[in-house]
Amino acid sequence: MGRPSSNAYTTLFASRGPLRSNISIQRTFLVIAITNGIALLYLIITSVQLLFDRSAGRENHYLTLLCSLTLLVLATISARIISMRVVQPLARLARESRRIEAGDPELMLSVFSNDEVGRVATAFNQVLTTMRRTMLELEATNQQLRIAQRQIHDSIRYAALLQRAILPERQLQQAFGDQHFILWQPRDTVGGDYYVLHCQGSRCLAGVADCAGHGVPGAMMTMLARSGIDRAIEQVGLRSPAAVLSRVDAAMRAMLGDAHASRAMATSMDMGLVVLDSDADSLLFAGAKITLYWSDGDQVHRVKGDNRALCDRRPGTYHDHVVPLQPGCTYYLSTDGFLDQSGGSHGYGVGSDRFEAWVLEHAGKPLQEQARAFSDSLERFRGGHPQRDDITILSFRYPPQTVSNPPRSAAEVVA
Repeated sequence: MGRPSSNAYTTLFASRGPLRSNISIQRTFLVIAITNGIALLYLIITSVQLLFDRSAGRENHYLTLLCSLTLLVLATISARIISMRVVQPLARLARESRRIEAGDPELMLSVFSNDEVGRVATAFNQVLTTMRRTMLELEATNQQLRIAQRQIHDSIRYAALLQRAILPERQLQQAFGDQHFILWQPRDTVGGDYYVLHCQGSRCLAGVADCAGHGVPGAMMTMLARSGIDRAIEQVGLRSPAAVLSRVDAAMRAMLGDAHASRAMATSMDMGLVVLDSDADSLLFAGAKITLYWSDGDQVHRVKGDNRALCDRRPGTYHDHVVPLQPGCTYYLSTDGFLDQSGGSHGYGVGSDRFEAWVLEHAGKPLQEQARAFSDSLERFRGGHPQRDDITILSFRYPPQTVSNPPRSAAEVVA
């Protein structure tokens, strides 16, 4: 059974008598102080008279004695009142406060009077009741937030599985074997970066893309972009990566309608594509704000893509670039999340110069070792800085083990 409320305590002890409940400690000590003052004043006056009047009667001595006894009695009463009305209640409140501090969920301060100490205890009980009610409400709200957070986390994990299902990781392994690596690190479990692979006969189209946004919005954009790439390849084939970029741009604008013109919604997308033809030993590259790097371990070369993103406010024009296809060279396509990652002692971004230095350092290593090398280099550079963007690097070396038309997964067929 719970303890009575503070109002119940006040009502209970207020009924014990008007003196104990209604006369405050301040008024009690005021009356005692006035009485003591009068007695003390009389003693002073009497003492002065005795000093100057040797013939004063015994009655003055009796009055002086009586006033002294009165002061003694009043002092005793004051000490008793201080003990009963101040010291003992405060000690009891201190003990109960320690028990409340220790975590007793039901304890309230006892209220035995309506004086200052009692009113302090009553006010404390009211604050304590409000605080406990608020804590219960906060705990219920926190429980709801924990449930919602768990549901959101489960949904994002499931979204990550779906996003991974449309990434051609297995197809890249079948087409390039150990002569490739993928460094794919979403900032928020899911993200706006992705990579693609389409093979037809002797030709393979591979590339990376960076959709505007992070997390779930970015991941949703990758679904639309993947659909746009599939539609573009069906229309123009794999002969020209620039033609594919132009078709993807048109397809994305058609799917998004007027949304891409809204300032409240970012719909642009960076993309870099290469078409590798094993019969012709040729490599074509086209980019929308993506650069192709390649190196033989002695030098680093690069070809910049066109300086307008897909689905930008104004349509861009994209061009094919013929890239030397040399045995032993390693080729790299990277989204800007890697190059823009802040780190170092001053918090600057990686930048293209430092990235080229890492390419030169790692280009001669086996591809699977390069994946770890680039990841470790970025981690050391980043230090304590958080990952600020999604990161994707697609790298391959020519000639691959096989260039074939790998079977499409069920996820690709659905897409």
